[in-house]
Amino acid sequence: MKPHFYLPSFFIYHKYIEGKINIVSNNIMIGLISAISIVLCMSFPWNISPNFIFDFRQVPFIIGILYGGRKVGLTLLFVLLGYRYFLGLGEGFYTSIIIYPLIFLAIAFFSAQFRSTTNFSRKMTIAIGANVLSILLLITVVSFFKVNLSVSGWVTLILFYITQVIVMFLFIYFIERAKEENYILSELNELEKLKMVSDMAASISHEVRNPLTVTKGFLQLLQDPSIPFDKKDFYLRLSLNELERAEIIISDYLTFAKPSLENVVDLNVAKELEYVVKVVTPYATMRNVTINVNTSENVKVAGERQKFHQCLINLAKNGIEAMPEQGQLTLTLSETETEAVITIEDTGIGMSEDHLKRLATPYYSTKTSGTGLGTMVVYSIIKAMNGQIQVESKENVGTRFILSIPKVT
Repeated sequence: MKPHFYLPSFFIYHKYIEGKINIVSNNIMIGLISAISIVLCMSFPWNISPNFIFDFRQVPFIIGILYGGRKVGLTLLFVLLGYRYFLGLGEGFYTSIIIYPLIFLAIAFFSAQFRSTTNFSRKMTIAIGANVLSILLLITVVSFFKVNLSVSGWVTLILFYITQVIVMFLFIYFIERAKEENYILSELNELEKLKMVSDMAASISHEVRNPLTVTKGFLQLLQDPSIPFDKKDFYLRLSLNELERAEIIISDYLTFAKPSLENVVDLNVAKELEYVVKVVTPYATMRNVTINVNTSENVKVAGERQKFHQCLINLAKNGIEAMPEQGQLTLTLSETETEAVITIEDTGIGMSEDHLKRLATPYYSTKTSGTGLGTMVVYSIIKAMNGQIQVESKENVGTRFILSIPKVT
């Protein structure tokens, strides 16, 4: 097996492992990968002279020093010379004793600059320069020992080292690109988190401020002694309604932020649907919406009753509000071998493909006065119950929410 098949371990390390371990473990990993690669390269040499062995050992040696630092480089130097001694004495061994300490000193001098710089071009310049320097030193020592190489041998040697420079370039390039991709992905994740926090903060600020502002205005009006009693009573009821709305908004945020279930009990889904229908029927009657219910008996799921009600009521209200004039809201309960399937279907305005993709994302709603919190809460609750939600919709036809929740036997 050829040695260059083992060298991609550097790329794999920098792509998937670096950054997930501490500095000490990082240096140990670089040293270990480099040492194994050196031994493998030397075990499969390219012999162009009886007394000299040429291979790709310089590539992992240089990469190890540049990325691991001087201590790692010194360890690799002992590994390289020790394994070369193990392979046998000869002019090649004595050449290694002279050349590789010099290479180590030269590259160790630049390793700090290499590790500290973030400029890709500068890193490539340092790495390629180090490789070329090591090649020049090796050729100088080979000439000093007056190794008998034919013209074709020298041509082969030069072509080999040109190939080595190209290999070094490719490895540094792919390693740096892998590190850059990891950095960009990390930055994108952080930006996504910050954006979500920003959207949530803006949503809280906007939605809670509105009812508080209304309440503040009515309370200020109550200070006027000339206002009739019936008006004061009206203002108080409106103020309480607005405060209740603010409380509901805050509860929705808390449910979304902490979707875990606390008081889990076995729920008879048919009975819970009956309760939900009783709650939303007055609202549906106001909007000329007819509610149809089709249920199966003795279908049970595990969940928290209050949050389960909140989930179904949110979906039912959304369906009613999607029918501005009149329509039908159909709630169907069916079951499979392992799941209870609840379908909530309306004959409303429906949603486009773009709306479906953005459904349940923070601060997004198809309603002009909506916050998107209700649907987010629905998804959080169903996820906490180990269930799944499927949404089917067509503009001007209607929308169907399909909730699949594991049954309790």
